[in-house]
Amino acid sequence: MSVVETIRKQILTDTKFLIIPANTTKAIPDLPYGVINVTSPFIKDRGQGIETVEEVDSKLYLKRTETHKETLSLTIFAEDEEAAREYAKTIHKWFIFFGRTFLQNQGIVVIGVGNIEARTTFLLESYEYKQGFDVQIRLSEEYQQEIEHMDSIGGI
Repeated sequence: MSVVETIRKQILTDTKFLIIPANTTKAIPDLPYGVINVTSPFIKDRGQGIETVEEVDSKLYLKRTETHKETLSLTIFAEDEEAAREYAKTIHKWFIFFGRTFLQNQGIVVIGVGNIEARTTFLLESYEYKQGFDVQIRLSEEYQQEIEHMDSIGGI
């Protein structure tokens, strides 16, 4: 399951607030709801990563572990400006506090949660009321490849 899907499902479980993925062709739900979008899917993190050699069942593997950051953008849609702001505050608090333990257990570290900002737009003859904020997270990734055993060095 993707990071976005994991976050969406847990927010729904914890807050009963529906967040859908951005850029989807699925039907738009009734108000209120939120949209989540990965605006920066890979931001190089500090350091070079860590490489280790590991033996499993007489096979040797080179394993690499590295971290990277992602930026998520959340936009909350509601019937009016005040409702959008209140729902946005609820989801904002989830990232800052209420969802922190769950996220850490999934290997997701919240680095920063941005300010809630008005994102309301005027559409022809009416307003689309929305509030939003960005969240930066850190993820760890591991991958490995099998390598050959070296029985001796330089034919010694």
